[in-house]
Amino acid sequence: MATEQLKAFSEEHNHAVGNLNSLKVKTVANGAIVENADIDNFTLVQLSFNADGERVARQLSAVTNKSYLIAAPETRYMGEAMTDFYNAVGDRARIVVLEAAYTRFETSAYSLNTGVTEITNGQVAHFDPATKKFIISASGTPHVDYANASAKFLVVSNEEDIAYTFGKPMVRFEVIEA
Repeated sequence: MATEQLKAFSEEHNHAVGNLNSLKVKTVANGAIVENADIDNFTLVQLSFNADGERVARQLSAVTNKSYLIAAPETRYMGEAMTDFYNAVGDRARIVVLEAAYTRFETSAYSLNTGVTEITNGQVAHFDPATKKFIISASGTPHVDYANASAKFLVVSNEEDIAYTFGKPMVRFEVIEA
């Protein structure tokens, strides 16, 4: 026989993890309520308002939409892994405003574009709404969606350079364009 508590103790999650690296960041006043579907931390969202006039966040749906970073602080309890955290529908989350040449963050939500075999400084990236990950490309041959992306990023460090990775490979991005 199963119980909800046993299920909760035995499930292992694989949510994205990350860190903010900028000394100070601008955040959207009062954050935003997660709407439509759960969202992993350190991925991109778009903002709008619901029928009650409250600001809401949804996972980015198109590369051309104005983008924001969802980076809600996690409160850990004994035995919880960082990969257990996510932003559930109805949660109020911290939303970071992306600023060119200023906002830096690390995330485990990335994949490599075709032809890229390793992560090196100077590569570029954009967020892919279909996979909900940042796609890292060589700067000379970026992914086809990179040119139209409203938010573009520069790779400034990989997980080998980062001392604290929460047990998952991570990459550090700096905003090029937002």
